[in-house]
Amino acid sequence: MSKRIWVLICLGAVMGQAAWAEGIRFERRVLNADSPFEACSVFDVDGDGDLDVMCGDSWYEAPEYTRHKIREIKMQDEYAYDFANIPMDVDKDGRLDVVTVTWHSQAVLWYRNPGPEGGMWEEFEVDRPGNMETAIEADIDNDGVMDILPNVAQKTIWYRLVGPKKFERMDVLPTGTHGLGAGDLNGDGRPDLVLPNAWLEQKADGSWVEHSEFELGQMSIPALVHDVDGDGDGDIIWGMAHAYGVYWLEQQKADDGARVWVKHEIDSDWSQAHYLLLADLTGDGRKELVTGKRYRAHNGNDPGGDEPRVIYYYQWDAASKKWTRYPIQEEGPAGFGIYAWTADLDGDGRIDLVTPGKSGLYWWKNLGE
Repeated sequence: MSKRIWVLICLGAVMGQAAWAEGIRFERRVLNADSPFEACSVFDVDGDGDLDVMCGDSWYEAPEYTRHKIREIKMQDEYAYDFANIPMDVDKDGRLDVVTVTWHSQAVLWYRNPGPEGGMWEEFEVDRPGNMETAIEADIDNDGVMDILPNVAQKTIWYRLVGPKKFERMDVLPTGTHGLGAGDLNGDGRPDLVLPNAWLEQKADGSWVEHSEFELGQMSIPALVHDVDGDGDGDIIWGMAHAYGVYWLEQQKADDGARVWVKHEIDSDWSQAHYLLLADLTGDGRKELVTGKRYRAHNGNDPGGDEPRVIYYYQWDAASKKWTRYPIQEEGPAGFGIYAWTADLDGDGRIDLVTPGKSGLYWWKNLGE
C-alpha cells in the first residue's frame, strides 16, 4: 500500500462549482414509457447500418424503434436482473451480443445475438462473483479488446475475452466497494482503477499497487478519469450515487513531488448521480459531463429520493475554471438509470442521449442551439 502523503481540500465555493445557463435544446421522444429497466445501449443489432437501442428484455429497431422482445428478465423489489448493457461480440461471429451483470443472482451473463433468424437470445453464464451494482467496459490490458469490469460488492475483479465464448477472470483485490472507474492516472499509458478510498496503479507486469490517497464516499459507477483542467494529468469526476453532489478531484503535485488531490464541488442541488458519462453534445470538440438522477435508486429511501428527476450536462470553462450547468430535463418523467448511452441515432451529426430507468426508456434528440 502506498505511504505517499496526500491532501484533500474542498474548494467548491471558490472554484469549479457550476453556474446555471441555457444551452442546446433537446426533444424528448418516448421509446417505451413502461420500461422498468435501468440499463441500455445503442448499436446496430440487426446489421442494417442503423443504430438500434437495446434495453432490458427488448431491442428497438431503427428508424421507427419498433420493439422486439428477446429475453425474459426477472424483477425483484423494483429491480431487474439486468444491471448493465455492454455490446460485445462474445462468440466472434461478427454480430454484437450483450453482456450484463446482476445484483440478486450475482451472475455475469451474456446473451447471444441470433442474427437474421431473430427470436429469443440464448443466455450464457460467465461467472457468479457476488452482488454487482453494474459494470463498465475498458481496455485494461491494452490489447485492443474491451474488457468487463463489474462493480462487485465483495471483491475487485475484471474479465477479459480470451477466445470465442471464453472469458478469463482477473482478480485484483479480495474486497469490493460501491463505485468503480478506470483510466490512466499516472501517465504511464496503462489504465488504473479508481475505488472510493484508493486508486490502484497497474504495473507493467499486470500487478496492482494500492494508493490510499482519498475518500470519495459511495460514488457513482463509473467514476470518470479525465484531464479536466488541461494540465496533462488525470483528474477524477464522480457523483454521489445515493446522496447529494457531483464533484471532481484535481490531481496536483506538491513541491516535493507528492501527489495532492484537491476536491471541487460541481453541483450539490440534487441527489443520486449514479451514472456519469462524457460526450461532445455541443459539437465544439470538447466533451461535456452528462449525468442525471437515478430514479428510485433505493426505492425512495435515499436523501432527495422523491425530488424531481433531473438530467444535466456540464461544460468546463478553462479561463474561469468553472463548470456551467445546462438543463436537459429539470422536472419530467425520465430518470438516468445506471447505464445511459450517447450516440448520433438519426445521423444528423449531433450526439443524442438515451436514458433508461424505472420510469421508462427515452431518446433525447439533440436539436442544437
